[in-house]
Amino acid sequence: MPGGASITGRHGADPSGSSLVGFLDDEGAGELRHAAGRSLLDHLLETCAIVRRWGQPEWLAHAALLHSVYGTDRYSRQLIDVSRRAEISELAGARAERIAYLFSAVPRGPLLAGTYRWARVPLDGALEAAPTKGELDALVLLHMANLAEQARARGGAPGIWLAKVRDWAELLVDSETIVLPLFLAQLAGLSAAEEELACRNYGAGVGSADSLAQKADRLALAASACPVIAEPRVWLAYLAVCRSDVELARRWAHHARERLLRLGAAWDKRLSFEQWSELAEALGDPRAQEICASATIAGHPGELLARVMREAALRSPRGDRRPGAKPTSPQPGPGRRRFHRYIERLAEGDASAFGGIYPELSGEPWLHPSDFPLVAFLESHFAAIREEVISLDPWRFHRESERIKRSGDWDVAFFYERGRRHDEVCEACPVTTRGIEGHGTVRTMAGLIYVSRMRAGTHIDAHHGPTNLRVRCHLGITVPEGDCAIRVGDVTRRWEEGKCLVFDDHFEHEAWNHTAEERIVLIADLWHPGLSPTEVSLLEGLHRYAAAHARRLNRYWAANAAAARGGA
Repeated sequence: MPGGASITGRHGADPSGSSLVGFLDDEGAGELRHAAGRSLLDHLLETCAIVRRWGQPEWLAHAALLHSVYGTDRYSRQLIDVSRRAEISELAGARAERIAYLFSAVPRGPLLAGTYRWARVPLDGALEAAPTKGELDALVLLHMANLAEQARARGGAPGIWLAKVRDWAELLVDSETIVLPLFLAQLAGLSAAEEELACRNYGAGVGSADSLAQKADRLALAASACPVIAEPRVWLAYLAVCRSDVELARRWAHHARERLLRLGAAWDKRLSFEQWSELAEALGDPRAQEICASATIAGHPGELLARVMREAALRSPRGDRRPGAKPTSPQPGPGRRRFHRYIERLAEGDASAFGGIYPELSGEPWLHPSDFPLVAFLESHFAAIREEVISLDPWRFHRESERIKRSGDWDVAFFYERGRRHDEVCEACPVTTRGIEGHGTVRTMAGLIYVSRMRAGTHIDAHHGPTNLRVRCHLGITVPEGDCAIRVGDVTRRWEEGKCLVFDDHFEHEAWNHTAEERIVLIADLWHPGLSPTEVSLLEGLHRYAAAHARRLNRYWAANAAAARGGA
């Protein structure tokens, strides 16, 4: 370690991972060269981001942030010597550190061939216990994310990797540790030849001197050959803008954003995940027609990004179009600009209203459940989820404490409570927890995930949720016959056992159970579908920082209070 500094006392344990990033940077990960001319830190950060976008738990995201620091069977250079495992475990958590060490110690060839499913992995001198199947499943997922981050052709153009990741994922179909990303289901029939076809036509559609129609045909073929990639659709949105077809551009941009969020990684790595997201947002803007002012068609992602962001900056109120005015530097993309306005509003308002109203986020009281991946998981696993919820110990429930007027009794049992994980409930409900931790739920301070038990004869008065950042999913667990329903806005609906309702709880809503039996639903908050992947990532980072800072302040105040009592 440079200067001989120690971890303890300098980077205290931090579930957000921010202190872990600082530690890696201090260790020189930012200077250590890795693949494609990037630093090891760049690679670790983006692999961690992919694992998070795939909906994996935080311990696995932390393992991704460490996965190459001890070296691997193909990357021999060590950032950190294995003799310091105890220090890393203290910083990142024992589970994350052990997975990171296993990533360096378990040969990838037999692992990815599935050998571990029928033969024990041999111990080495540093392993205190043989890897479990769940740990080896986690290693497979890390190798998938590692490949998704690194795979690229010359110059960062798309490489061939999706079919391989799909094949590796088949090892995890029955995993009790890993929830597979949903994009994998769309790759069931993809062959390496079709992936190569997508790459060839994408390259021709982007870089050739063909006509707009010929380019569009090439890009459409790339998009259809490989259904999970977003970048051909971004370019199709751009070509639609160039033809002044604003509605078609909006549709292509919408599909591009959906696929980018679902895949969780950039396919064309000449731009980052965030940059592709910003491009899709900007091209879906009805004002994007100004981008085609140039007589030439962009032929490289970097050129397209510069052109789109330049026009976005000129559309900004700060852009100066006067003759002779100094050119304005490109401004952040639409998602980042909207996030900046949100931060400005927080700074101007009441700090107690953290969450508040997010700007320019349209809403409707009721949403289509089929638009949310979590719904498919909950409904398809209903029998197991119902059994888990019904079997929860009664003492896990307590009276709902929010200041909402009600008559009767309303009890709750939390999985996640404004960023705090209730481990006992999560461990008692493994199938339910796999779903809520793998499908885009709000597990930060902006959301709640819990079982809600409304006793017979209970009525919860009309109220509004505190923020429009989220929407709320209800899965009916036990629903009595009779007058038992929920009203959101002007529309009243009944719960059904095994079915989900999704609504925006920022609209006025009330619920009641005017029957002689209790009603139980599983409630999970989801990020508002109008938020871009960039905005969700920024909001999660903001919330993690706020929670970590609050914990540090509480420890500081507690220490000072103890010192004051001791000196009294």
